[in-house]
Amino acid sequence: MADPKDLSSKRRLGAVSFLNTKPLIYGIERNLLPHNFQLTKAIPSSLAVQLNAGKLDVALIPSIAYAKNSPTLRIVPDCGIIAHGAVNSIRLYFNKDLKSIRSVALDISSMTSVVLTKIILAERYEMKPEFIAAEPDLEKMLASADAALVIGDTALFKTQSVGGNYLDLAEEWYDMTGLPFVFAVWAGRAGAITLDDTQAIISSKNLGLDNIDDVCRAAAEEYGADFNLVRSYLTDNIQFNLGEEEIAGMRQYFELAYFHGALEYLPQMNFYPLESPAGELPSHT
Repeated sequence: MADPKDLSSKRRLGAVSFLNTKPLIYGIERNLLPHNFQLTKAIPSSLAVQLNAGKLDVALIPSIAYAKNSPTLRIVPDCGIIAHGAVNSIRLYFNKDLKSIRSVALDISSMTSVVLTKIILAERYEMKPEFIAAEPDLEKMLASADAALVIGDTALFKTQSVGGNYLDLAEEWYDMTGLPFVFAVWAGRAGAITLDDTQAIISSKNLGLDNIDDVCRAAAEEYGADFNLVRSYLTDNIQFNLGEEEIAGMRQYFELAYFHGALEYLPQMNFYPLESPAGELPSHT
């Protein structure tokens, strides 16, 4: 972690290595705005581990990872990876009647979606199956379990042509609560970044959204994917602005995670300040 008394060195910024991160890091990755970040990419669960170990100063971490470490962390305002309904990249596939599911293979790259799966199955379907960690290979997962959670680019690009039944977990959440679901937020330790750093992260997102067609063209070429599929995903399925409704959805998720034993306490929402003086950090309680 950067020493809050000496922030002259590059801040270590960790981003998710999924398509849905592209608009958030657009300005920083392309150096389209002044910033002081060294960018690292990894899967969500790995970023949370690196942030906790002090190997990153701020990272795009699963929302459940923020909740588990909220006393020492602050959230960058106005940014997140969010769904207001079907997301298409968080899917629970099953190869038998839903009520007959006894085991679920879980994508090991996930944290937030694993807890969401347990909440949805318990709250909506009154089910508590056995959960098994697995590599994100849908065919192998369904060979060893009755259902399989697949997330991110694997779900978006490698399972769309797969037959069979599935639940879109963000859609299930919205139908159950009427609230958005926040999958990930930028978070770091108090004092790890400056006001300018916070504003650079927000500006990077705004640039990405202002240039979304450019983002989508580059991503479609990188992934060898259809431009319209990429654009639909990044404009219809995923949202990136963290407002009051999104914070309410995150709070509801934390309450249910606590109720179902995934959290030891109910976390507060503590944010990096958006303006000076930086004496006290604003908090949503």
